[in-house]
Amino acid sequence: MPKLGTWIPLVALLALASSLPFELDQPLAVIGPLTITNVELLLALALGLAFTAAPPAQWVRPGRAWWALLLFGGWLLLSALLAPQFAGNALKASLRLLTGVTLAVAVLQMVRQPRHGRLVALALLGGGVLAAGIGWWEIQHGELGWVALFRGRITRVGPFARLTGPFDYANQTAMFIEATLPFVVAGGWHIYHSAWPRWVKIPLLMGVGVTAVGYLHASVLTLSRASFATIVIVCLLVAVWLAIPRTAHGRQMALWWLGLGALAAVITVGHTLLSNQMRLRLQGGNVDEWYQAEVIAPATLTIATHSVLDVPVTITNNGSFAWHSDGQNPIQLGARWFNSAGEPIYAELRWPFPRPVAAGETVQLRLPLPAPPEAGTPELHWDVVHENVAWFGDRSGRVTITQVTAVTSAGQVDAPATPTAVGEHQANGRPSCRPVPSRTTLWRLGLEMVRERPWLGIGFDNFRLTYGARLDSTNFDDTVHTNNFYLEMLVSVGLLGGGAFLFWLGALVVDVLQTLHQPDVSIWQAAVGAGLLAFLVHGFLDFFLLFNATGLLFWLLVGLWVSEKQLHAYRI
Repeated sequence: MPKLGTWIPLVALLALASSLPFELDQPLAVIGPLTITNVELLLALALGLAFTAAPPAQWVRPGRAWWALLLFGGWLLLSALLAPQFAGNALKASLRLLTGVTLAVAVLQMVRQPRHGRLVALALLGGGVLAAGIGWWEIQHGELGWVALFRGRITRVGPFARLTGPFDYANQTAMFIEATLPFVVAGGWHIYHSAWPRWVKIPLLMGVGVTAVGYLHASVLTLSRASFATIVIVCLLVAVWLAIPRTAHGRQMALWWLGLGALAAVITVGHTLLSNQMRLRLQGGNVDEWYQAEVIAPATLTIATHSVLDVPVTITNNGSFAWHSDGQNPIQLGARWFNSAGEPIYAELRWPFPRPVAAGETVQLRLPLPAPPEAGTPELHWDVVHENVAWFGDRSGRVTITQVTAVTSAGQVDAPATPTAVGEHQANGRPSCRPVPSRTTLWRLGLEMVRERPWLGIGFDNFRLTYGARLDSTNFDDTVHTNNFYLEMLVSVGLLGGGAFLFWLGALVVDVLQTLHQPDVSIWQAAVGAGLLAFLVHGFLDFFLLFNATGLLFWLLVGLWVSEKQLHAYRI
């Protein structure tokens, strides 16, 4: 391939790699069912250049194990076309996944020299560090308005903001950090063993150290429990496999990985001791358990329309964090009016707490209750509400109901009913953040679906659209997957298609571990392998392939791994 023909596709790949965290929230164009973002535009450019810069006879082909991916791809499309529901969604998601597979093959065409792979790794790391820095600034100083170009809003868990940066969700941020953190080790090792003079190496190594500490700190601030565990497990796994051959080279590299794992543990423990956020996260349990309140109010009330009645109410904070009625997302006592059909009527009511309410504390209040504008017998549902986040009753399943009798006083004329107030954070009287089932519930539902459709599955990406029916819920979060990489594949394409994918994945893992045993393994090979292992370890608790930032990162790492193997004359 001519030199210019090598560099033009590579530049497109570098642009794609560095832009993965910065996908615009609004598409650049919409063509039929397809939406095109800046990242997808760069992806199309990179793929086009990769396969047109050289004739097919010069294309680099992956190894034998990839036949399983071909089988998986065919089964993926068949499963989508025969999906019992949402076939269009499944087909669209399947094509997106196959585009990622194509990207992995395209990387082989663009990464023809070791330095090409290093540049791609540094582009990925640079984008990740910049995104983490943006997220850290927001945690310290509040949300940045311009970041709304890339995401809806910052991720929260309970009252706590999670480091999100320009990613859609904090777990994506955590996964991106986990998968690119190994390149910090590779960069430090490369500098340390270079022939550069000490006055150049020392400040560079100090910069690498600061980057490692900052990147790990950003990972902790995502408040992802799986992220901390993944980093430590992968570091230990890579260190052990590097040390087993008992070569000086392998042992030296193993010490670097052990150092990274130890640093991750120290930062996480320190953060847990000094702040409440990570301590609560590490205590386990579903976040819904944090939203526990007991409200004691009169069982019945009689009130004249257009009047105000003082009502005694006792509220106990049975959750895990203090309630504050100030700030961007205040926690207040709320109430909603419902008619006999269970439909919301009239405006919602709010009463801020006069002071913070600590976990376990009980407060007694006398509240001014505005009467309904017309006579009738509505129900008043008392509950605590975390504005822009959730009603506590939606999380706990418990509300306090007062049966109200509204009567018309002599000389009064009923006014027409006022519709429910709908603000930015509400729709049909409910906050936009819908309750999310626990992981064990999602896994149980996923296994049920596998048993019901074991061969073809339900279609890729269809679990999130169908699990709510099994919970008899119309108010379920349709962005939630099975929270398990492997189960999601089996649910989506059944045992045959999922088995083909898992066979290929198993071959990849075996190849990574075998390569780490090689006496001449390079630090860059180890770093790419560690990034892939991070995906597979974290995959037991999450699913990332359908988000461009993390899904394309996975396939980029796969392509880098195979290209490294190709450059060393052995492939999978």
